[in-house]
Amino acid sequence: MAGSLYFWEMLLPALGLCLPLNRREKSLWKAVACMITGVVLLMVIMKLAQTKYEGTLISMGENIMFSMMMLGWFLVIWSLVIGCIYFFVQCSLREAMYIFALSYGVEHIFYCIRLLTEWLTGGHIGNTAPLIYLPCMAGSFLLAYFWFAKGAAYQGTYLLEGISASTSSIVLIAVVWGLSIVAGELNYAHIHSIYAIPCCIFMLSSQREQLRREIERTEFTKKEQLWEKTKLRYEMSKESMAVVNQHYHDMKHQLMALSTMSDEDKRKAKLLDMESRIAAYEAVVKTGNEILDTVLTEKKLTCQINHIAFSCIADGAQLSFMDELDIYTLFGNALDNAIEANRKIENAKNRWISVQIQRKKGIILIELINPYQGTVDFDESRMPVTSKADRESHGFGTKSIRSIIEKYDGQMIIKTEGQKYLIRMIFQGKG
Repeated sequence: MAGSLYFWEMLLPALGLCLPLNRREKSLWKAVACMITGVVLLMVIMKLAQTKYEGTLISMGENIMFSMMMLGWFLVIWSLVIGCIYFFVQCSLREAMYIFALSYGVEHIFYCIRLLTEWLTGGHIGNTAPLIYLPCMAGSFLLAYFWFAKGAAYQGTYLLEGISASTSSIVLIAVVWGLSIVAGELNYAHIHSIYAIPCCIFMLSSQREQLRREIERTEFTKKEQLWEKTKLRYEMSKESMAVVNQHYHDMKHQLMALSTMSDEDKRKAKLLDMESRIAAYEAVVKTGNEILDTVLTEKKLTCQINHIAFSCIADGAQLSFMDELDIYTLFGNALDNAIEANRKIENAKNRWISVQIQRKKGIILIELINPYQGTVDFDESRMPVTSKADRESHGFGTKSIRSIIEKYDGQMIIKTEGQKYLIRMIFQGKG
């Protein structure tokens, strides 16, 4: 009975730590198979111990064989829990051992709380009494999931590459376990509990903070890469637009000169040729915001190439409160998504994008609408789930949009209706 209780004491915090992580295919069946195998081995060891030492009170030092059997008992349970972790979530054996070390730290906190309760009540409330045992079991799971895992996991995994203290944490847990065994044999378990609780809390806290810093570092690296790419695209777009504007004005003057040509046929042929060339430059958008003009013109030219109708009613002056690169990144990502959705529509007559930027009743409203083909799935936070294989890379564009909106205390609403995809951004009027 004690063996099965200890197994569940270890498994519950491990489950809490694994909940936010990516699961393996058929993970439940694999974990159950591992559990059954381990339970059988555990029962064999316990049966051998009961047969050989039943009714005999001995200490670890009095019987080497008994001590080895007890060590084997612990190793079977630990291996069982590590195996369940390994087969349940997508992780390496090293990562499974790291998660186990964390779960042991959580379990040991509540084990020590039970021992202290027993000691403080003079044994009236035993450490396995339901009054204290059940709340501690529940507490170990809740602490592991809500306090640790929920804020330390990143996209279904723990970022262990930059965690320098993972090995030392496992060593620390081993030391704590060894001291708890020795203290128990010497009847000083309550003294051990007093220093073991803060020791485990310190270890768990340091690991949680390191994991969170690793998440921040990863996010910063991705944003920095996106920033550099956006900056490069913006500079290229500015240069391209300068050339477009120069050609546009040159061609206007050429048209005026051609209008005085005496050869009617040549004049008409030249005019038709130049008018067709000018049509491409009519993509230039003027909104009153140079940065917005750049990105909208760039995307409008892309729309022309892909036979996508592009309509824009925009008061760019309303975006003066935003940083230049934020404007470029925000509209660049949103319009790239809209263009990609239109490309999937076979009939070019059904391709279109609508952009509106206006101020209404003290708020700045931005709306981008486009048609789409197929279905759009959303995650728990109402963010669209990309259909591309490289989910992490492509999903970051939408996250970047949301990040910029939140930077300016705005709101974002994404919804679909009648095969139309709408992204609405709302900002409080600035000034």
